[in-house]
Amino acid sequence: MAFTGSVLAFPRMATLTLAAEIDHGCITVAEPHKLPKIGRALLTVLDPPQPEPDWDKVMSLLGTRQNKLDGLAIQNEARAEWEEREREQWGAR
Repeated sequence: MAFTGSVLAFPRMATLTLAAEIDHGCITVAEPHKLPKIGRALLTVLDPPQPEPDWDKVMSLLGTRQNKLDGLAIQNEARAEWEEREREQWGAR
């Protein structure tokens, strides 16, 4: 079967990549003469700034960490409880 319908053609979108700096929400392009007079743009932020840690909160948490039991101790405790329940349930039979 031969295709006899028309083919849709879309204009190819031209892309332009320029280096830019962001300072307090203002974008400054390194090479503004390469920008078109009018147009649309999408902004991709490559290196978002990392949030500053709340040092007051960090300092207040230092030294307050609780020592946790290791996995073997937790498992042995659980087994002891289980065995005690079995002795209580099955011991009278």
